[in-house]
Amino acid sequence: MAESNARPPATRTIIVVAATLIAAACLGIGLWLLLAGDDDDKPTAGEPIRTASDTPVTASVGTPVASPSAGSTETPVTPSATPPGTTSPGSRPPAKPTDGRLDTRTISFADARGLPKVFAIAESATQDADVLAGLFAGAPTKRPSEPVPATDFAHNVVISVTVEAGCLDPEGARLYANGSRLRLDVRFPDRNTPPECLAPYIRLARFEVPRASVPSRPVLDGRTPAIPSANARP
Repeated sequence: MAESNARPPATRTIIVVAATLIAAACLGIGLWLLLAGDDDDKPTAGEPIRTASDTPVTASVGTPVASPSAGSTETPVTPSATPPGTTSPGSRPPAKPTDGRLDTRTISFADARGLPKVFAIAESATQDADVLAGLFAGAPTKRPSEPVPATDFAHNVVISVTVEAGCLDPEGARLYANGSRLRLDVRFPDRNTPPECLAPYIRLARFEVPRASVPSRPVLDGRTPAIPSANARP
């Protein structure tokens, strides 16, 4: 009975070969499927290679985009009506005074006895006319002649000031500045003061001064500039 159930050697060889072929076929099919899957992920010839950065980023439809100014506490800057660095006609620009002599021309140096005392700064021809009108309202014949050439008020101002000279008739005066304080340097003749003085000399000095040289708040002998009134007394 043992001999009848045993398979001949040729049959066993055929089975082994068949099993080997089947295993090889299965392995080949598996490799083919694996390679086919990799080919699907590769770009085809001529197609550009895309990366993650090529994908556009879009905002969510339900998320509103905030305005740059939302929640800002800054105050918007509005343009000024007057451009910076400009001044209106007849007004002085920011003063840049330098210590030393201010006057560049003496317009007049005339007798002022009987006239109101004055320290005035005229920044326009109209203001200068008001100064003269207030000073010489009661003595029009003493009014000095107009300067030649006329003052260029675009670049200069006229400073009118009373000079109390005492018993010597002064020959002239100059105007100096030390910060905001102005002072007069009166020039006297080279002679001795007379022993008695019944009528002290008083002069009206009118100086032309560059507009930018005048301090913003000038003071002369404790006085600030003012336009004299026609009702002012000497």
